[in-house]
Amino acid sequence: MPNTIADGGIETALEERLGQSLREFAAFELLETEAGRAALAEYYTPFIELAIAAEFPIALDTPTWRASSAWGDVLGYDAAALARLNRSAVEFVREVASNVDGNATLTVGGCIGPRADEPVEGEFMTAEEAEEYHLPQVRALAAAGANRIGAVTMGYVNEAVGIVRAATRMDVPVVVSFGVGADGLLADGTTVSDAITEVDRATNEYAKGFMVNCAHPSEAAKAIGNLTTTDRLAGFRLNAARHDDDTADSPEIFAAQLLELRELAPRAQLFGGCCGTDVPHIAAVAAGLAADGDE
Repeated sequence: MPNTIADGGIETALEERLGQSLREFAAFELLETEAGRAALAEYYTPFIELAIAAEFPIALDTPTWRASSAWGDVLGYDAAALARLNRSAVEFVREVASNVDGNATLTVGGCIGPRADEPVEGEFMTAEEAEEYHLPQVRALAAAGANRIGAVTMGYVNEAVGIVRAATRMDVPVVVSFGVGADGLLADGTTVSDAITEVDRATNEYAKGFMVNCAHPSEAAKAIGNLTTTDRLAGFRLNAARHDDDTADSPEIFAAQLLELRELAPRAQLFGGCCGTDVPHIAAVAAGLAADGDE
């Protein structure tokens, strides 16, 4: 895969740039109304335009981070509604890209988030439970033609294993992205290195690769500083601010720190944003890649 840019932090951008109020940070609900779909299109469009202008492929995740059953229960969506919305999300992202430029080099990631934002000991699912929990969403996203499943902000190994196994059953590629804290560790205290090893061992290395997301570049550096091998690290989607400091870096500083991670992960090829990032941050990343001759 050539170097590829991704979009930014969809939920924070929708609220801060586009004035949307998201219940439980659930962007998928916007697919239900014309106004909501217009806001989503306004979110995605400038990233697609940027990728075309900069001549980079782009990977866009669907707005379905919350579109699984536990969050559906909180928000009032049954299984049938969630399946419909997951399918619609894939179709919507492709439609937006087509409306901008049908020749854009686009990868659509079917985004799956964790069952709980801050899982704690005693509430972790087994790998088998996680597989059955996430299977309906994987099935819907795969049926709609997502190029891959993106397991995002995973906080412990068993949930990641379950999603990879569900993707295996649906014969769809999957990339696992671990969320880490200020200490560079997963919520269960596991290092990224050990998490990659354990997921690969439990799934016969089915995942196409692994990422780190929802952390500041300095925190991601801690997370990958002890990797025994970087062969499986595919990229980063990171925050503009640290967990313990709300001060956001400028797009230029964010991009420089993000791209410095290539020294620790030379095989990483996907670069994008998470919380607090938007088009200017990804534009700076694209400019940095181009300046390094990585078009």
